[in-house]
Amino acid sequence: MRKVILLVLILAGPVKGFSQALHFTQDLGVTGGGAYYFGDLNPEKMFYAMSPVMGAFYRFNINPRYSLRTSLQYGWLHADGADFDHPLPALQNAFFSTSFLDWAAQFEFHFLPYVYDPRKISYTPYVSAGVGMGAFLGGSRAGLEFVLPFDLGVKVRITERFDMGAAWGFRKTFTDDLDNWKPSDYGLMPSSEKSFLHNNDWYSIVGIFASYRIFYKWEKCEAYW
Repeated sequence: MRKVILLVLILAGPVKGFSQALHFTQDLGVTGGGAYYFGDLNPEKMFYAMSPVMGAFYRFNINPRYSLRTSLQYGWLHADGADFDHPLPALQNAFFSTSFLDWAAQFEFHFLPYVYDPRKISYTPYVSAGVGMGAFLGGSRAGLEFVLPFDLGVKVRITERFDMGAAWGFRKTFTDDLDNWKPSDYGLMPSSEKSFLHNNDWYSIVGIFASYRIFYKWEKCEAYW
C-alpha cells in the first residue's frame, strides 16, 4: 500500500505543476489600421494605397507561450494600374475597388513568456498562422475566397487585464482575379498553365489593437516558468 501511495504522489507532482502553469484566460479586443493589395496591378510596392480597416477579436490564452485567436475585420482594397509603369496597356488602364470582410482563426506563439509583472514592462513579439475566409462585397470583385493568414506582431501588458499591441498580417488568397484582372483573359498565359497555388493576389492588414481580459484566472508556478 505504501508503494502505491508513493507512486501516486510521484505521478501527481508533475500533473499539479503543469496545471499550475496553465494560463486559461480569455480576451476581447478591437483593431484598427489599414489594408493594401499585392497582385498584377501592384506587384511589389509595400503599403500601396492603404485603406481603412477595423475589426474585433476573441483570444483564448492557453498559457504564457500559446494562444488561440479568432478575428473579424472589415476594410477596403483598391488599386489603379496608372500608378505603375506597366508595359501592357491593359494593365495600365486597369482599376479595381472592393470592400471586404476578413475572418481568421489562428494559433499564436509568443517568443517570450507573456505574464504580467508590476515590477517591469511585460511584452513579447509573436507570430501566428491559421485558416480564414475573405468575403469581397462589391465593386469590381464580389465573392467568397479561402485564405491563409500569417501575422507578425508585438503585444504589451499595460495592466493585469489590459493589453495593447501592433500586428502586420498577410493573407494568401487562392484566386488570381481579386483585382478583376487575369493574364489568361488577355492571351498572355493559358489558364491551364497557371498553378492553383501560385497566383499573384494577396492582401495585407497593418494595424494596432487593444484587448481586455474578460475571464481572468491566473495560477502561477515560478519554478515551472
